[in-house]
Amino acid sequence: MSGSRSDAEHARELAALRIQLDEAEQTLQAIRSGEVDALVVDDSIYTLDSANAASNRLRSDVLAQMKDAVVAVDLGGRVIYLNAAAECQYGSAASAALGHPLERLYTVRWYADDERMHAQAGLRETGSWRGEGLHVRADGVELHVESTVTTLRDAAGVATGQLIVSRDVSERYHAAAALQGAMQELARSQREFSTLVENSPFIFARFNPSLRHTYVSPQIESYTGIAASAFLGKTHAETGISAELAAEWDSLLLRAFETGAVGEARFAFTTVAGEVRHFEARLIPEVAADGSVGSVLSVASDVTEREVADAERRTAAEALREADRRKDVFIATLAHELRNPLAPIGNAIEIMRLSSDPQTLAEAREMVDRQLRQLVHLVDDLLDVSRISQGKVELRRERIELAAVLRNAVETSRPLIDAGRHDLVIEPGPVPGIAVDGDMTRLTQVVANLLNNAAKYTPAGGRITLATRLEGGDAVVRVSDTGIGIAADQLPRVFEMFTQVERSSARAQGGLGIGLALVKRLVGMHGGSVSVASAGPGRGSRFEVRLPAVGHAGAALRGGRGAASAAAGEGVHVLVADDNRDSADSMAMMLGLLGFRTTVVYDGDDALQAAAALRPRVAILDIGMPRLSGTEVAQQLRGNDWADGMVLIALSGWGRDDDRRRTAEAGFDHHLVKPLDLDQLSRLLRPVAGASKAAQ
Repeated sequence: MSGSRSDAEHARELAALRIQLDEAEQTLQAIRSGEVDALVVDDSIYTLDSANAASNRLRSDVLAQMKDAVVAVDLGGRVIYLNAAAECQYGSAASAALGHPLERLYTVRWYADDERMHAQAGLRETGSWRGEGLHVRADGVELHVESTVTTLRDAAGVATGQLIVSRDVSERYHAAAALQGAMQELARSQREFSTLVENSPFIFARFNPSLRHTYVSPQIESYTGIAASAFLGKTHAETGISAELAAEWDSLLLRAFETGAVGEARFAFTTVAGEVRHFEARLIPEVAADGSVGSVLSVASDVTEREVADAERRTAAEALREADRRKDVFIATLAHELRNPLAPIGNAIEIMRLSSDPQTLAEAREMVDRQLRQLVHLVDDLLDVSRISQGKVELRRERIELAAVLRNAVETSRPLIDAGRHDLVIEPGPVPGIAVDGDMTRLTQVVANLLNNAAKYTPAGGRITLATRLEGGDAVVRVSDTGIGIAADQLPRVFEMFTQVERSSARAQGGLGIGLALVKRLVGMHGGSVSVASAGPGRGSRFEVRLPAVGHAGAALRGGRGAASAAAGEGVHVLVADDNRDSADSMAMMLGLLGFRTTVVYDGDDALQAAAALRPRVAILDIGMPRLSGTEVAQQLRGNDWADGMVLIALSGWGRDDDRRRTAEAGFDHHLVKPLDLDQLSRLLRPVAGASKAAQ
C-alpha cells in the first residue's frame, strides 16, 4: 500500500532490532563477567564503566534510527523513552512526554475486548505479545496500528517496564475496509444479478474474447435439456448447434468485440420438446479496466408468441387483401349477372308491346319467366349464404326420398341445361329407393347448384351425368361433366366464398362464385361431405355429395319440368295491399286469371278499411306500406272476431328467419318473399279455395 511498509519489512526490522539489542546485552554481560576488558565502538575503546554507557548509546542509536514508533514505559506506565518516529507518529515532543503517563501520548481502543484480555494473558505468560488496535492521540487523531509489546527486565530478570513498538497501518486499514466494502457491494450486486437472472424469462450468456461461454443462465436447460454448466468454456460450435447458426453467432460476437457497439441477433432452434422457438438477442460489450472489450453479454428473449402473432397478422392481412380482391371481383360479377337477365327482360317487354302474334308473345313471356327465375336464384343464393354464415338457417328435416330430391333438382336446372343444348344422362335409370334425413328444399338446392355449375362450365352440346348409388351407409350423388375442368391449384379453393376458376370469356356466364360455397355449407349442415375432382383444364370435373342414408323408399326418377297447376279460385275474395301499384295491380291480374275475386288498395289504412267492409277470405299485405305497415294491419285485424278465419299472407323483400318470426308474431299465416312465386302462392290458396267450394 502506498505510504506504508509491508509486513515482511516490518518483521525484518524488528528481527534486526532484537539481534542488535541481544548483541549489545551479550557484550555488556561479557564485560561484566570479565570475559572482555574493553569494547570498541566507532573506533573508540571503552573500559567496563564506559562500556555500559556505550551499550546504552548503542541501544539509543538503534532505536532512534527505527522507522516504527518506539515508546518505553516504566512499571507505573510513565514514559521513559520515545524515539523520533514516535514523536512524529503521536505529534508530541519527547520533552513533553517523558515522565508523564502514556495516556499523554495516546489512549488505546482495542478492536475486541477478548483480544485485549488475550494480549494481557500473553504478556504475563511470555513477556511479549502482538496485537492490533486503535491509538487515539491527545489531539483526537485516530491511528490504526500494529503493536509489538516487550517486557523490559533488569540484569536480575525483574520486569522494569514495557517497550512498545507501533506501526501506523491506517492507510492500509482504510484501504482494506474500502476493499471489504467494495467486495460486499460486489457480492450484493452479484446476488441481485443472480436473483434477477435466475428469475428472468431471458437467457443470459457471457463470452470471453475467445468466444467461449463464461456464464450461462439456468433457463437454457428448459430449452435444450442441457445444464448451464455444460456450456462453460465451450464455443458455439462445441455446444452442438448447427454449423450455420454457430458461424452467424461467432460473426456477431467478433463484431461486438472489435467495434464495442451493441449488436442484435435473431435466431431459432428446435427445443428438447421438439418445438421451434424464435429468439431475439442483444449483444452488449463489457469494457475492461484498460478500455478494451473484455467480454460480451448476450441477453436473449423468447419471441415465439410474437412471431406467431405476427405470422397470424400477416396471414390475416393477406386474407383480407384476398377477400377485398374477391369482393371487387364479386361486385363486378354481380353487376354483370344482374344485367344479363335484365337485358332479355327489357327486350321481351318491347316485343310484347310491338307484336300481337300469339306465338311471339308466348315466347316473350317464356323469356321473361326464365330470366326472372335466374334473378330470383341469384338473390336467393346471396341471402342463403348470409343466413348460413350467421347460423340463422334451420333445417326442416324429415325422412325424404333421394329420388324426389333429384327429380326436383332436374326440374329446377332443366332450363339452363336445355339452353346449353347439353345431354343430361341419369345413371342408373330407375334409382333404387334411397332415403335420407334432410330438408327437401335445401337438398334440392344442393343438387340443382351442382347441375347449374356443370351447365355453366360445359361448352354447348356437352354431356352432364347425374348418378346415385348407395355405398356402405352413405347415399352418394355424383354430378360429372365434360366441361372446361379445373386446374390442380384451383381445386382446394372451389368451395370458398366468391371463388371462380379461371375461364374464357366465352364462359363469362359463370355466376357469382357462391353456389359451391353454399353447397358445401348445406351439405355440412346435413352431416355430409362434398368433394371435387378434375383431371385438369379441358378435361371436365366431378362433384360428389355423400349423405347418411336412412333406408330405402322405392322411388323412380323422372325427367322433365312440370308446370305449376293453378288452383281454381272459384270466386274466393282476395284483398291485395301494396304501395307499389305495378306490383299490386299485376298480382290482382294474375289472381283474377286464376278465378279469384280481388280488391286492390295501396296503403295500410285503406287495407284495414277494405278488410272491415268486404271481409275477404285472404289478405295479401306488403310489409312496408305508408300510414300503417302490413304488420300493424295484421295486428289490428287479429284483434277483431270477424277476421278470425281470414288467411293473412305477408309479402316482403326480406326473407330472413328473424323477418319470418316477426310476421308470425304479428298474426300472419304465411310469409312470401318478392318477387312472388305463382306456384307457391297457388299452393297456399288451394286449401282456401277447396274449403270455399266445400262450403258451397
